[in-house]
Formats: sequence, structure tokens, C-alpha cells
Amino acid sequence: MKTAVELREIADECEERGLYTKAARLHKKALLNAERTYGKDTSEMIPFVYNMGMISLALDNTGEAKGCFNRLLELFASVGASAEDVEEAQQLLLDLDESTLAANA
Repeated sequence: MKTAVELREIADECEERGLYTKAARLHKKALLNAERTYGKDTSEMIPFVYNMGMISLALDNTGEAKGCFNRLLELFASVGASAEDVEEAQQLLLDLDESTLAANA
């Protein structure tokens, strides 16, 4: 069985080739594997949650993307993060809210 990091790397390669659905499945698998390996609320989870949020965003799965970015902010608050990282996650959430409002208008 591949490690969480190996799965994330394969998912990133799929994403680079435009295989977004396959990348999403692999990112999800990597995320679940990472939770078992590292625990749900550790700094090691940050890249897995971020990647899951970004691929969800790319696939227009706004609900899952919002959940990931909110979780990312919670991780940042608990483990510490740079102001730049926090700002990026907040901006992604704002952009999602704006796009949701525009789509419903």
C-alpha cells in the first residue's frame, strides 16, 4: 500500500496532466491515509487538506472545497501558520462565497 505522501504525489501528477477526477480520488485517498497516519489535527495534514480543497474547487465542488478551506483555517489556528497562509485560505473562502452568490443571483 502506498503512503499518504506517495498518493499525494501521484495525485499531483494526475492533476498536472488534467486528469482532475482521478486526481480528486487520489487526493481523497491520500487525505484519509494521512489522517490515519498523522492524526486529524496535526500540521502534517495541511498539504493534504489544501490539495483536497483545491481539486474540489477545480471540479466545482464548492461544498467540499469550503469544508476543506474551513478545516485548513482550523488547522492553521491550532498549529500556527504564517499570516500569508491564513490570508490565502480566507481569500479562497471569500471567492467561493462570491461565486456562490453570483451563481444564485
